[in-house]
Amino acid sequence: MVRRFQTRDHLRPEVATEYAVDWCPICDFGRIAGQFTAPEVASFYAPGYYTHLADAAEDRRASLFHRLRLHLAWKADNGVVLSPAEIPASHPAATLCDVGCGGGHAMALFRKAGYDVVGVEPDPCARALASNVGEVFDGTAEALPAELQNRKFSVVLLSHVLEHCIDPTLALGAIRSLLAPGGTAIFEVPNNGARGFRMYGPGWFFADVPRHLQFFTERSLRKAMTAAGFRVTRVIYTGYSRQFSPQWLASQQSIRECTGEDTGASWRSNSWRLLASTAFASPAEKYDSIRIHAVHAAEAFPGVETSRTITPAAA
Repeated sequence: MVRRFQTRDHLRPEVATEYAVDWCPICDFGRIAGQFTAPEVASFYAPGYYTHLADAAEDRRASLFHRLRLHLAWKADNGVVLSPAEIPASHPAATLCDVGCGGGHAMALFRKAGYDVVGVEPDPCARALASNVGEVFDGTAEALPAELQNRKFSVVLLSHVLEHCIDPTLALGAIRSLLAPGGTAIFEVPNNGARGFRMYGPGWFFADVPRHLQFFTERSLRKAMTAAGFRVTRVIYTGYSRQFSPQWLASQQSIRECTGEDTGASWRSNSWRLLASTAFASPAEKYDSIRIHAVHAAEAFPGVETSRTITPAAA
């Protein structure tokens, strides 16, 4: 492992601790240096964590110059947003377990498509919101609730959850235990192979140190899936134009201000340089998130293409 950067927690500016992100160039994977307990990690989450983005009204107040940049990014964005339609219709029971369900957005999406939905969420405020959509239990990917001990699901979803886990290997094993034969596990994480991460480092919105303990790329996420007993069936990239939205850029500026990093003219012009260098770049360098579909490694399904990378334009 080599040191990638050090930074403070932008959500807790009163905390003087610096967190270091170390990177393994062989695995293409990073993690925050050190060992953490569950209570320590819980203390990283400031009140309102799920709603800390700036208000969407900022879009309407943005200057013509900024709206032009966002429009150009939108025109170059072929990212594939999560949809129940991307799930193979090979399982008779349409059931979803969303682990780390937040306020229940994905649960509502799948319920509308005819799924019976269940959520797992450690945050009580988010859990209260998600309970309006379906059953929700207190727990995490590493410590599943007892209520799910003998239940199996045709789809198990972890959307922007695995990077928060102290032990992703333990979490992957737990998720595998929830997956019914013939079912699909879906994992979406920030794409730390993106040029945005390389350009902004700790100031990139999806770096979110120290809540993000693990830093995956497609390569390292595939390796983790295989080691945990999954077989990757599909890789999808998503999330481009939002990197140029007023909310995203304002949040990145706030992060840099809170951690004492530069926010001068050269930093503010980086968004145009990022747009110019990524508009026609490969998905692995362009999009801010990766979504992987996987099945039990021992299962084989005729007609299902194995380990295929879906470029957004082709999806």
